[in-house]
Amino acid sequence: MRHQLPHLSIIAAIAHNGVIGHANALPWHLPADLLRFKQLTMGKPMIMGRRTFCSLPKVLPGRQHIVLTRDLDFQAPNSVLITNHLDDAIKLAGQVPEIMIIGGASVYAACLVRASRLYLTLIDAEIVGDVYFPMWNPDDWQEINQEQRPRDALNAFDMTFRTLERI
Repeated sequence: MRHQLPHLSIIAAIAHNGVIGHANALPWHLPADLLRFKQLTMGKPMIMGRRTFCSLPKVLPGRQHIVLTRDLDFQAPNSVLITNHLDDAIKLAGQVPEIMIIGGASVYAACLVRASRLYLTLIDAEIVGDVYFPMWNPDDWQEINQEQRPRDALNAFDMTFRTLERI
């Protein structure tokens, strides 16, 4: 299937039980995954929900932040664009080859049917959490890259980095 530019690419770290968050934060600290996130998102616009934006430690340098929220009174730094509709968020990103969708769960759910690429970090652990990645059909996707990352002194869990494209 050929996709028109820009690609909508979802990037997410997902525990074995589907958890992606807990108490408005990542329920793990995995430097290898954070580095991959930085490498894949640098220089690209990122669309996220308000809670995801608020969970960031700061506005991440080198990336345009576009926040989807129903709260049009939401205040953010001047460099952050705010909208309440996905189509508007995509337009705000401009003419770029790839837009990164970084969460949370409701934004992933809204974008999953339109995404052409998935960058997933699959964490080999059952994690306590209260936010889950939406259901998706693996049969709709073809894996184009996979990298195993065993746990080490800095990363408490085995991980698999997967890149998939829509068939």
